[in-house]
Amino acid sequence: MIYGYCRISRKSQNIERQVRNISTAYPTAKILKEAFTGTKIEGRKALDRLIKVLKAGDTVVFDSASRMSRNAEE
Repeated sequence: MIYGYCRISRKSQNIERQVRNISTAYPTAKILKEAFTGTKIEGRKALDRLIKVLKAGDTVVFDSASRMSRNAEE
């Protein structure tokens, strides 16, 4: 299964560019979206749900690395 993860920092931002870019590259991807600050990884409900359902062989894609985290440790 291919999953796309889209995140914006504030609800006033537009998430559709991320959704469109992932959907274009991976038409069968199941897209998860959320509005949550990028300063911390804890508390992201959509990301937490995604991590719980992932199985060996699944793929997670992002429009850009900054949508996942702010640093390599996260």
